[in-house]
Amino acid sequence: MSSPAMGPIDKRTTTLAERAYDRIATALLSGEIRPGERLVMDQLAERLDISRTPVRDALRRLAGEGLVEPSSNRGYIVRQVSDKDVDELYEAREAIESFAARRVAEIGTLAIDEVRAKIVSLRKLVPADAEEAFRANLAIHRSFVAATGNPMLLNMFDDVWQRARGQSLFADFVAHDTEKISVFDRHIDLVSALEVGPDAAFVAMRRHIADGKNVHLS
Repeated sequence: MSSPAMGPIDKRTTTLAERAYDRIATALLSGEIRPGERLVMDQLAERLDISRTPVRDALRRLAGEGLVEPSSNRGYIVRQVSDKDVDELYEAREAIESFAARRVAEIGTLAIDEVRAKIVSLRKLVPADAEEAFRANLAIHRSFVAATGNPMLLNMFDDVWQRARGQSLFADFVAHDTEKISVFDRHIDLVSALEVGPDAAFVAMRRHIADGKNVHLS
């Protein structure tokens, strides 16, 4: 089991607001912080062993992403993820990642091999918790976009996946997933589709993302 996210932050890091954001997002992903829970800046600052300012900045970022919302007494409440949130996330993923899969197939062998290598590197991983599952899936899906060689597309992907809303949704996906198969088995068919061609790659990725959405909503 991973250590609690809400422990003291190493102050040697250069951007405490980024680190505070990451810690709080990880705590949301792991279930250490639950939907409906009230977040108080002073309490979070004490738990993270930092000043209130980076915590305030982290909470404002989370609020901008729609994961928390302001409450009375200058605090925040963790939002319950809605079906609309799910729809928006998966629509964005489909637009970016299905196109990326098509583009990788168009580029050919070198790009396909790059994706295959990432999936094979995780052959034996059956995630133990939501955070590990999120990180593994992020790495695989990011490899598709990275293999296109398009940095703007990669920035768009990172914005969707790294948002705390995306992490929270993925935690809920893991809670509904009853198959518990390896990330390799879940993704290796996408490589076969890449080898068939651009249209097959596009359709396979779109179906893969739709299947994830269906699990989440089950």
